[in-house]
Amino acid sequence: MKIQFNSIRVKLTLFYTVILVLLLIVFHFIAYMLLSHGLRSDMYDSIEAYAETAKDTIIINGEDNLLDILTELNNSSNNEVFIYDVYTGEVSSSFPVIDDVRSTLSRIATVGTSTYTQGLTIREIQTYLHITPLDINTEPGKMLVVTRSADYIYNTVDSYKQWLYMAIPFVIIFGLVSGYLLSGYFLRQVKAINITAEKIDPANIIDRIPVKSNDELGRLSKTLNSLFDRIYGYSERQKQFTADASHDLRSPLTIIKAEAEVALMKKRKPEEYIAAMQKIENAADAMNDMVDDLLTLASMDSQPDVSAVADFDLSACMGNAVYDWQAPFENKGVQLGRDIAPGIVVRGDSAHFQRIVDNLVKNAFEHTPAGGSVTCSLGVSKGNIIITVADTGTGISAEHLPHIFDRFYRVKRDTPGSGLGLPIVDGMVKMYGGNISVESELGKGTIFTISIPQGWIIDVDPVGLS
Repeated sequence: MKIQFNSIRVKLTLFYTVILVLLLIVFHFIAYMLLSHGLRSDMYDSIEAYAETAKDTIIINGEDNLLDILTELNNSSNNEVFIYDVYTGEVSSSFPVIDDVRSTLSRIATVGTSTYTQGLTIREIQTYLHITPLDINTEPGKMLVVTRSADYIYNTVDSYKQWLYMAIPFVIIFGLVSGYLLSGYFLRQVKAINITAEKIDPANIIDRIPVKSNDELGRLSKTLNSLFDRIYGYSERQKQFTADASHDLRSPLTIIKAEAEVALMKKRKPEEYIAAMQKIENAADAMNDMVDDLLTLASMDSQPDVSAVADFDLSACMGNAVYDWQAPFENKGVQLGRDIAPGIVVRGDSAHFQRIVDNLVKNAFEHTPAGGSVTCSLGVSKGNIIITVADTGTGISAEHLPHIFDRFYRVKRDTPGSGLGLPIVDGMVKMYGGNISVESELGKGTIFTISIPQGWIIDVDPVGLS
């Protein structure tokens, strides 16, 4: 396996190892200081306690057989006991006194009640020396001196340091190996993301990242998979959009070309030319309407926010849009009702709301037979603008309802129109942060309900509130 030294895995491994070594050093430094302090404290306490015992022994037995007592004390422990006379500088001991001890005593021992302990080196041996008055009342100038070798303290501390130095390389090796394995385990999701990203075909995004954990990387993978789903859906809709647009644009072009060819095949009567020109004009109008709808959708896709903002009377705007359909409804024999609350002033683009109402009323007009009715309503409910267009037309079956806002979708291919009217309405409503819902039942009619957030409302006549 090739190791890439600029990879996150290696960087995490090195970081983990450095932190581990630093923690080891800090921990062992503290342990070293505590161990050293503890050993020295034990030495101080032990030598001080022994000095008190030796003092009591000497005082009880008297000074007549002092050397015998000192010999017994020195033989019974690992301590060396002296009697030092501050006035004369004489040292009483059961064995020859080392010059280093004598010089140290002459320098630090004084008459008084103070007790003194210090460490010194005697013949390259670490030694602790304890001085205390022998009997302050009867012999104030005599001091009891106890010495003890401290080599075991320094040997213990040195052994601990050597163990630490020996442990550091093993800790580094352990940190590198364990850090590399652990980082590899935790970064396995990154590897899965990388492999999937390399495999994904931009033209057909069907691969998904396997989610191996529920941590931050796992949630990132789920987010990316959700993004891939949206991109895939968008790509599929684009493909379908292109296919549908090509088909629907080809139909009027085919009519235009066919009518022109038939009209030019031979000389015809003027009324035949007029009929052919009318068919060509109708096909051109249909193509022109479709192109306008496509441009509207393209504009909403490129700029999904409201750009031209102004205050306007929505009640009057909707009333005018509905009024324009009055004559066609009368000619068809369909009743057009209005329930528009007055005085609702909003901020936005009046052309958007004109188009929304026009498309919904047109849709209701095309699917409501003679004798039926269409009702357009406008009001404010719970602070939101509510626009409703209800008809008693043919209705929409349940399987088609989820798709009626898809571009170029038509329940029947022979239905008039391009299938872009409702997608335009849906897109414009979303530009205002609103939503559109539909309720429909076959043979009974359809109700479209639009809700626009209250943030777009400037003023409302109390009559329009509910």
